[in-house]
Amino acid sequence: MEDEGVAPEDSAGRRVARVAVRALVSVLLAGLVGSPLAVAWALTHTQVESHIGTSPTTFSLTTRGHSELRLGIAGTVFVPESRGGVGVVATVEGPGDPGAGSGDLAAYVRPEMLALYTGLFHDPAAAVQEYVDLVEQEFRHQLLVALAVVAGGGGALLLALSRVLPVRPAATRGKRLGRGAAVLVLALATSGAGAWLQLSTSETGTAGVDGRYALPALDGSLAEGSTTNSPVLRALLGGAVAKAKVLVERQEESVAAYREQAQDSLDDQADAIEGPEDGELAVLMQSDMHCNATMIALQSRVASLVREEHGDDALRMLAIAGDLTTNGTAAEGTCIRDEAAIGGDLPVVAITGNHETELSAQQMADAGMTVLDGDAEDVADVRVLGDGDPSRTELFGGSSLRGDETQQDQGARLHDEATNGDRPDLVLMHEGYAAAAFLGVDDVRAFFEEPSSLVDPVEDDVRDLPAGAVFYSHWHRDIEPRVVWNSDGTWTFVMELNTSGGAVAASTINNFSTPWSPPQQEASFPVVFMDAETRLVTGYQLYRFLVDGTAVVEPRADVGAG
Repeated sequence: MEDEGVAPEDSAGRRVARVAVRALVSVLLAGLVGSPLAVAWALTHTQVESHIGTSPTTFSLTTRGHSELRLGIAGTVFVPESRGGVGVVATVEGPGDPGAGSGDLAAYVRPEMLALYTGLFHDPAAAVQEYVDLVEQEFRHQLLVALAVVAGGGGALLLALSRVLPVRPAATRGKRLGRGAAVLVLALATSGAGAWLQLSTSETGTAGVDGRYALPALDGSLAEGSTTNSPVLRALLGGAVAKAKVLVERQEESVAAYREQAQDSLDDQADAIEGPEDGELAVLMQSDMHCNATMIALQSRVASLVREEHGDDALRMLAIAGDLTTNGTAAEGTCIRDEAAIGGDLPVVAITGNHETELSAQQMADAGMTVLDGDAEDVADVRVLGDGDPSRTELFGGSSLRGDETQQDQGARLHDEATNGDRPDLVLMHEGYAAAAFLGVDDVRAFFEEPSSLVDPVEDDVRDLPAGAVFYSHWHRDIEPRVVWNSDGTWTFVMELNTSGGAVAASTINNFSTPWSPPQQEASFPVVFMDAETRLVTGYQLYRFLVDGTAVVEPRADVGAG
C-alpha cells in the first residue's frame, strides 16, 4: 500500500502562494506607512500650466487654509476658500496682453484688459471650477504615482528584509500582534513627521499667511472676504471691480436684447425651415463658434425648430469644423459642453481648430463628441474623415505649427486616406490650405472664383475627389459653395463654412469677440441634406444672423444632377 502525502507540485504551489501573500501584505503595509509621505509629495508637486484669459498661469496647491492669486509685482490676493485646509495658488505670469506695454501693475486694470476678462469670464463660478478640476485631476495623478512608488518600493524592501533578517518568534500570538502594532505605529509616526517636515519646508507651507488690507470691493462675489498684501492693488481693484460690473451689466443687456430679437425673427420664419425629403438625411454644420453663448443658444433653437417642424429624426448629427473656443483655456470647457448639447442627444463629430489646445480636445471628448484625429469614423451611420488644425494660434498672439506637419501635408494625407480606404461621406478640415491640398488645387480662393454650377455638370480642371462633401472654415467668410463634378457621374460638394459665432476673424485688443458678446459680424451655418443611399449632397439651407438681430432663413438650395 502506497504512502499518502502531499505531491511535490502541491508543496511548490503552497510555497508560491505564501510568497505571494507575503508580497501583497508587504506592499499594503508599505503603502499604509508611506501614505503620509505620498500625500505630502502630491501636495508639493501638483502643478498645472494653463491660461487665465490670455495670461499664462501656473496652478499649484497650498496648505495655508486659503487660496491665492499671485500677480507678481502687483501683489497677491488671498481668498478665504479652501478644502480641508488645502487651497489653490494661481501664479499669473503677466497680463498676457500684447498691447499692455511692459506688463506693470496698471496693465491689469486698463480698460481693454477689463473688457477682455469680463468677456471671457462672465460666469466666474463655472470658470473657477474648471481650473479647480484641472488641479484636482493632477493631484490625484501625483498621489497615485507617489503611492505606487512607496508601496512598490517599500513592499519590496520589507519582503527582502523578512527573508534575510533573523526573526525571533514571540512566545504567544498576542505578543506577536502587539509587537507588530508597535512597529506599525512607530513607522506611521515617522512617516507623518517626514511628511510634516516636507510640507513645512516647501512653498506649500503650513503657516497661516494673509494680507493686511481688506478688499471690500469683492464683497458679494466668489472672492468675498479676500485680502491683499498690496495697498496699491487694493486701490486699483476697488475701481476695477466697479468698472467690470458696469461692463458685465452692459453685456447682459446687449446680449439679452440681441437674443430676444433674433429668436423672435427666427420663430417667425418657422414655416420656411426645411427638413430632409424622402430618402435624405440632414446634418447640422458648425464652425468657428468661438464659445459664443448667444449663438450656441440660437443654433440650438434652430435644431429644435427643425425637429418640431419635421420630426425627431429630421437631423442625423452635428458636425463641427473647429474653433469651438476663443483661446483653448480650461474655463471654456463650459461652452464646449453647451455646444455638445446643441442638438440634445444628437451625435456630434468634430475636429479641433487653431484656437483649441490639447485640453480642449480632451474636454470635447469628455463632452461626448467624436473627435477626429486623421482616421475615418462612422457616426450615426455617416462616415466622416477629418483631422485637427496642425497649427495653434493664441488670442492676440502668433501662430505656430504644433509639429512638423503643415496644412498642405495634412490635406494630402487625408486625400490619400480617403482614396485608399472606404469613401467618406464628409471630410472636415479647418484651414483652406489643407482643403486646397485635398482638392489638388493651388488656392481655394481661386477655386471658388471659377464659374461653376451646383446642379448642371460642367467640365473643370479639378481631379476626381474621393468624398461626398468637403468642409473647411477658419477665414470667417460668407461665400457660395461649389460642386466638383467627377468623371464617374458623381459629385463632391465643397463648402467654406462661415463663423457660426459671428466672431471677428483678426482679433486685436481693441476689436475682439468674447463668449458673452452678440455676434460682431454676420454669423451663419447650414443644414446639409444628403441622399441616404448614395451619400451625395442634394441640397443645403443656410441660416444667417445679422449684427442687428435679424435672422434670415434662406431658401433651400438644390445640389447635384438630380
